[in-house]
Amino acid sequence: MTGADGGPDLVGVTLPGGWRVARHVGEGAMAHVYEAFGPDERRVAVKVLHGALVHQRDVAFRFRREAELLESIDSPHVLKVLGRGRDERGRFFLVLEFVEGVSLFSLLAQSRTLPYGHALDITMQICRALEAAHAAGIVHRDMKPENVIVDGMPTEPRVKVLDFSISKDQDLSFTATGTILGTPSYMAPEQARGDVTPLSDVYAVGAILYDMMVGRPPFLGTEPGKVLAALLTETPPRPREIAPHVSPAAEAVILRAIARDPNERYADMRAFAGAIEALKEDAERQTAISTLPPPPAAFVAPEVPAPPSAPTPSPPQQAAAVRPVRLALWVGSLFLIALAIVWLATR
Repeated sequence: MTGADGGPDLVGVTLPGGWRVARHVGEGAMAHVYEAFGPDERRVAVKVLHGALVHQRDVAFRFRREAELLESIDSPHVLKVLGRGRDERGRFFLVLEFVEGVSLFSLLAQSRTLPYGHALDITMQICRALEAAHAAGIVHRDMKPENVIVDGMPTEPRVKVLDFSISKDQDLSFTATGTILGTPSYMAPEQARGDVTPLSDVYAVGAILYDMMVGRPPFLGTEPGKVLAALLTETPPRPREIAPHVSPAAEAVILRAIARDPNERYADMRAFAGAIEALKEDAERQTAISTLPPPPAAFVAPEVPAPPSAPTPSPPQQAAAVRPVRLALWVGSLFLIALAIVWLATR
């Protein structure tokens, strides 16, 4: 079946560079995604721009720019670009490392919240990915659960951050000043006004952590305009108001990350990651304490029974014991008297 937009018609096609397309995996607003194999049989993902967008200069530029941005970010938590080019119809494609796993959005759709330790691990890895991006002068500006792929659940989550297609290069902005790009539920207030900085990503990651622990983002709504209005004028509920199981320490970290004033947030992703690390260490200490064996009981010397005392004789028993003594005294006295009489008679 042939698709002019670069759809499943590419299955079985070998793209320039020797990338053999095996199957259609999914589709986004800008591109189709395929599973493919390289000349060395390495499994890869191929992202192909929709054919209808090839001639839209801003979209095509953004697609190509994503490859350049990804190539400049050095992080194990960001997809690596393995190749790029154009197919015979002029459609742009990117070759990326293939990642197993599911989106964080899908995980939250299944369970609403994640276990505390997993939420912290995922947040930590997102922070490290964006720390590397910011070091390269790149602001993601569309961080949301859909752009986080998680593998290794439920034992040890491993994270990859996706979709830098609307990222802002701090040295080269390719969107008009004041243009709003992003997802309202995870967007920083200043971004809603068209002003984007690395602290806008800090807010977005804080909103994702809020979602993982509470079961919803800070601001809810089906109409983007109303969500943006709430973002600019209202204060979100404190996490513990909705989810009392959230610890006071975790709530404090979340609220600082999503502070309305960017200057009240963590200074950068490294500082945010440090706060998450402190929460992890505290959680590990509490777990270690709760699993310690109970302390040994204090030594108590066994009671030594007192030796049995002689029974106190009863009055009749006492009387019975005295009679033989008295009899012996009388017999002795009579014997002495008899000896005295004999002695006197012989004189």
